[in-house]
Amino acid sequence: MAAKKRTSKKASTPILSNTGFIGATFADTEELTKHEYYFPRKNLQITHYVLDGLLQGVNHVFKNNHVSAYLSCVYLHKYKKLGLVLSTSPFEKTEGTGYFINYLKEIGHISWEEKTREYEIHNTSFIGVVFADLSKIERFTFEFEMELISKFIKELIIPAKELFLQHNVKAYISGVENTDQHKVGFVLSVKPYDERKEAELYFIEYLRERGFYEEEDDEEELVPIHSKWSFFK
Repeated sequence: MAAKKRTSKKASTPILSNTGFIGATFADTEELTKHEYYFPRKNLQITHYVLDGLLQGVNHVFKNNHVSAYLSCVYLHKYKKLGLVLSTSPFEKTEGTGYFINYLKEIGHISWEEKTREYEIHNTSFIGVVFADLSKIERFTFEFEMELISKFIKELIIPAKELFLQHNVKAYISGVENTDQHKVGFVLSVKPYDERKEAELYFIEYLRERGFYEEEDDEEELVPIHSKWSFFK
């Protein structure tokens, strides 16, 4: 004898009011575990690559939608600084590194007298840097880097987005993380939206539309009832 397990009714799906969403970029955290390492390292191994890869996707989506917003993730191994470099024009990786170093000199994190590698900077549209100082961390582990990726996607992007808005660049972006789907990334829009309610919802819809969403099994499960008359003993 068996009885069906009761399942609660799903809440009604919220409605997206923003019609300005233009896309998303994401990384699969389960895929990232393929790069797991087991001994602490002196420098970051994956965080900056993951962040920069996501941001290059962001740049592509914004460019296709005529939004002049460009970001790059730069990691300075020597100084243990991880930053997001922002511009209103495209720029090369070396230019972003050079601008980041000059920025750190201007705010006193690197002495002007210290000899640093010279980088040619032709882009005059840089608008700032948002960075994290990791100099107090002696060793990095894979688990710590995974936490950094999540933290930086959700937190470093906030002041970066504000910098764009201060320069009248209508680039609306949110960091999102969906642990059920093992995904982290960015949601992009050309219009303001309610980040707390709509960013995660749009992210899920984006994954569904492209076949990256793992649907829950809605079939009701049979639960065996054990008794002296039962076949399930």
